[in-house]
Amino acid sequence: MNSEEEQKKPRKTKSTTTKTSSKVAVAKKKASSARNSVKKETKKEEKSVIKEELLKEENQEEIIQTEAKEELEKNDEKKEIAINGSATFLQRFVAFIVDVFLVSIISSVLVFPFLDNDKAEKLSDESLEVIEKYSKAEISIETYATEMASLTYQSAKSNGVVTLVTLVCEILYFVVFQLYNNGQTLGKKLLKIKIVSDKESLTMNQMIFRSLIVNSILLEIISFCFMLFASKTVYFYGVATFEMLQYAILLISAFMIMWGKKGKGIHDVVAHTSVIKL
Repeated sequence: MNSEEEQKKPRKTKSTTTKTSSKVAVAKKKASSARNSVKKETKKEEKSVIKEELLKEENQEEIIQTEAKEELEKNDEKKEIAINGSATFLQRFVAFIVDVFLVSIISSVLVFPFLDNDKAEKLSDESLEVIEKYSKAEISIETYATEMASLTYQSAKSNGVVTLVTLVCEILYFVVFQLYNNGQTLGKKLLKIKIVSDKESLTMNQMIFRSLIVNSILLEIISFCFMLFASKTVYFYGVATFEMLQYAILLISAFMIMWGKKGKGIHDVVAHTSVIKL
């Protein structure tokens, strides 16, 4: 019996050893697979980091190139201003008259079907009668103001479509056309002058700010809004006030262009632009 038990004992030890070794082998495989997965993840992270660094370098290069181009454009425009010099007041004034004349012709052709000539003539005659009566002291200043406010308001109402079409034509010509035509209107081309930016290339915002002031677009927008939403009296006095401000700005701008060192008007200062000779 003892011999049989002794024979059985080693067998148990062998089976236990086999199981232990298989467990160790499985553990080793798991550890190696874990290490491999860690290595793969590490490699992926390294690749992603390298890609990010490359993208950053590319972006930095693009930024540097863009800044260099902008700097070159600024320098070119400064050189152009320095070489060619600012446009004279006479050049700018003649170009302005030519442009206003062209826009007036275009808008007149477009609004012709909407014009009520009979009503316009009637209102004009009535206005002249009121002015004549006031000049002869036949009516008081209060009566004159009341009647003129009414007639002016009626005239604005009857010409609402005309005002709107003219406003659209001015925006398209002085803002859009001028921006995409190298800072030139037809009048400026004729006088060989153009608008340039003091900072970078001309932008839409710069052209809008200029035109709101120098081309009276802001005044026309305000007048149109008064006509739509205000009473006769508010329209009359409000428009008159803004017209006086507009004329004062244009007069000051003319003096600044004629006698200022940089030859800039208020609209040029606000929009950061200059008008130069070609």
